[in-house]
Amino acid sequence: MEDLVRYRAMESLCRQSAVFRPLESWRLLAEAEMWHHKALEHHKALEEVTSRSIECNEAPPAGALAHTASLSNARDGSRLPAG
Repeated sequence: MEDLVRYRAMESLCRQSAVFRPLESWRLLAEAEMWHHKALEHHKALEEVTSRSIECNEAPPAGALAHTASLSNARDGSRLPAG
């Protein structure tokens, strides 16, 4: 979960930096997009692990369910999950 938070923070930092550095904005926005895609891939992987655990009647990895719940709450406009 720490990775996902880090990916979202880097995405946000790149987007904010692009505002203040117009000459580098194209590169910073491209980097923000890369971090965004990394976060999406990581989130999908966490969902797959959680769903496999539920299908096999195993306990999901520690924090996986709380993590997906915080992401659902973060979809109201903010990209950074609370926590």
